[in-house]
Amino acid sequence: MKKLITIVLLSVLAVPVLAQDYDYEPEERWTVKANAAYLPTVPILIDLFGGIFAGIAIGLNKDSNETLDFTTPPYISVEGLYSFNEDWSAGLSVGYCGTFFKTVDKDTREVHNRSTITLIPINVEGRLNYMNRPKCKLYGSLEAGIFLNLGNGSGSPVVPDVQLNPIGVEFGRRFFGMVELGIGMNYTGVRGGIGFRF
Repeated sequence: MKKLITIVLLSVLAVPVLAQDYDYEPEERWTVKANAAYLPTVPILIDLFGGIFAGIAIGLNKDSNETLDFTTPPYISVEGLYSFNEDWSAGLSVGYCGTFFKTVDKDTREVHNRSTITLIPINVEGRLNYMNRPKCKLYGSLEAGIFLNLGNGSGSPVVPDVQLNPIGVEFGRRFFGMVELGIGMNYTGVRGGIGFRF
């Protein structure tokens, strides 16, 4: 009889646990994240190759005594996503990438010429969660849109933009960290960042 009472009591205590729904339904529908990648983007690589050839040409001109300096800041972006369900999200991504060129005198370091290439990628983003747990998400995303060329360098003012991120990981709940592996116009390689869900 003691065994039967013990089994009944354990069964009654176990009912709430067994009745729980283990499907994760997020309370937070919006996600905002900021991220950065230091590897140069495709348009910036093209600019750098052009800059290398311009630097060689300037260096070979013995009369000018000039050199070409250039700086490439990291690619940065801010994304906002809305989750339709636990698998699909869509949103908007806005970023920045650029290159700064200057021609300087080799001896005095006086700047003779400046040129900037400033690209603002604006993309619509779709995302599929492969795994959606409260503390860890594994996903892939596709971004498509345009680059706005706002610098004083040459080139078209609007360029098409596509970015594929087949593997991404978010770790944390409301405040989280993220790492993505991607290929495309915005960056190729790995980018990392932080985000918040609300």
